[in-house]
Amino acid sequence: MKERDVYFDNLKFILILLVVVGHLIEPFNGEPAMGTIYQFIYSFHMPLFIFTVGYFAKRIQSPKQYVGLLSGLVVPYFIFETLYTLFDYYMQGLDRLDFTYFYPNWILWFLFSMILWKMLLPYLLMLKYPLVVCFALSVMLGYSIDVDYYASISRTLYFLPFFLIGFYFKREWLDAIKTRQFQLLSLLLLAAGFTLLYTLLPILHTSWFYGAMPYLEFGLDSWYAGFYRIITYAFTVIMGLCVLSLIPESNTPFTDRGVNTIYVFLLHGFIVKTMQHLEWFEAFRSTGGKLLLILFGAVLTWLLSSPWIKRGFGWIVEPNVGFLFHYRSKHLHERAETKRSDAKGSDA
Repeated sequence: MKERDVYFDNLKFILILLVVVGHLIEPFNGEPAMGTIYQFIYSFHMPLFIFTVGYFAKRIQSPKQYVGLLSGLVVPYFIFETLYTLFDYYMQGLDRLDFTYFYPNWILWFLFSMILWKMLLPYLLMLKYPLVVCFALSVMLGYSIDVDYYASISRTLYFLPFFLIGFYFKREWLDAIKTRQFQLLSLLLLAAGFTLLYTLLPILHTSWFYGAMPYLEFGLDSWYAGFYRIITYAFTVIMGLCVLSLIPESNTPFTDRGVNTIYVFLLHGFIVKTMQHLEWFEAFRSTGGKLLLILFGAVLTWLLSSPWIKRGFGWIVEPNVGFLFHYRSKHLHERAETKRSDAKGSDA
């Protein structure tokens, strides 16, 4: 069994912690301080998560691994899309129960997009310059007036360049950004980036970092609107590199928890939605309350990434559905081997 990369386990835990904290402080993102923290988190945390997904997509080589991806992504997506829809229906007392599997429910866009990225990867690699093509498509897509949340297409294309950057990224490249000088520069740049967001907060909408809306939604109908997305990309890349340079490469108290980020991602939403429905966020409007909310996010992340949660919810988060694919994948593999043997025999 290949040894895990401690650096990426640390990175994933920190990123999922930011996901949880971001969702908990979202009700206060209209305020100067919390709004800046919220925008700062969203400027890099999902791009880096997607970068990580792309980095580990290198291991996708055999049909068996593709079957594993389908069972590990498609099945959980349908399970949790159903659960979140039912949860909203009963919690909010909705009049109708609508299952909209091609309109991912809230956080599930990430799972839906991850399916698309990994399915598209073999075809993207046929292009000479896939990263350039995907970047250009994302910028051009922003001009389309009918872009919305359907099938997570806008977000899929917006974040696709980060997936490809991760795929092409080599582990040894980290050495260039792990020097003491670059880390000091990273701290300065992160502080400067935070200050810039604080200054621009009244006019900069966080949706720029969502990648889900056309430029027209921001009141931009000019030909140069795409340059705003390019600037957003540039800011995200700079902030992302700075964060990558500061992630520890040695074991930490949370390293082992970085293995279970999918549990945190899929389960924390039920807690956040419950708090919203019960209007508990009103109790955290003071400065101390917001700090307590951030602390709660850290504790919640720690608990949901624990081995106990994995043992208790593994059957639904990582369901064993290999029986759906095993025979067919084996059969196809045998057929492929037979064809190859026949072809070699005919050549002889």
